[in-house]
Amino acid sequence: GSISGGKWVVNNMDYEQMVEFVKDYFESHDALGTQLTYRYPFRRRFDHCLRCSIWTHRIAVTEGADPEIIRISALFYDIGKSVDFATEGHGQVGAKICSDYFSSISYDQNRSAKLVQIIRNHDEYAVESNASLEAKVVSDADLLDETGAITVLWDAMACAGEDAPSYEKAFDRITGACERIKDKLPDRIHTQTARQILRGRLSFLDIFPKNLEDELGRNETQG
Repeated sequence: GSISGGKWVVNNMDYEQMVEFVKDYFESHDALGTQLTYRYPFRRRFDHCLRCSIWTHRIAVTEGADPEIIRISALFYDIGKSVDFATEGHGQVGAKICSDYFSSISYDQNRSAKLVQIIRNHDEYAVESNASLEAKVVSDADLLDETGAITVLWDAMACAGEDAPSYEKAFDRITGACERIKDKLPDRIHTQTARQILRGRLSFLDIFPKNLEDELGRNETQG
C-alpha cells in the first residue's frame, strides 16, 4: 500500500472506496451489527472495524507484517455480523461477502485469497499460535480496541442508559471491566508491539479506578 494525494491506495484501488463499501453494507443491513444488544445503542460495528484497521497499520509498521493485507482484512473482518449468521458463523458469512466484493473490483486473486482466509478464520486466531503474522496482527488489533480509556467511556455510557444510573453503579461496572481485561487479555496478545501498547493501557486501567474511588470518597465511606 502507499499514500497518494493524502489517501491510502492499495493495488491502484482507493482504500476509501473499500471503507465506503463496508460502511454502506453495515448501514443497509444492520447498522449496530448482529448480537450488539439494545443496551449499547451507541456502539457501531463499522466504527469498531475502522478502528481495528487503523490499529493493524500501526502494529504492522514495527512487526513487519504486510500492511495492505492486515489493514483491509481488519476493515472487513466483522462484516459478516451485519447479517444473520446463526447457521454458518459470521466468519464464513463475511468471507463470502468479501470474496464476492474483491472479485467485483478485480482485486489481485492471491491477495484476495489471503484476505478471505483471515476473515473466515479470524475468531480462531486469538488462541491459535501458528496463524500467519498478518492474522495475528488483526487479532491483536481486535483485542486492543475498546481497551483503555475507551473501556471507561463505553461502560460509563452503558450505565447512563440503564435504569437509575449513578456514579456508584458506573464505578462498579468500570472496575469490573478493568479487572476482566487485566485478567484475560495479556495471555491472548501475539505481537510484541501490541503487548507494549497493552501495557500502557493496562497501566491506565489500574490508575483510573483508584483515582475515581478516591474522588467519590469511597475510601472514607467504607472506612
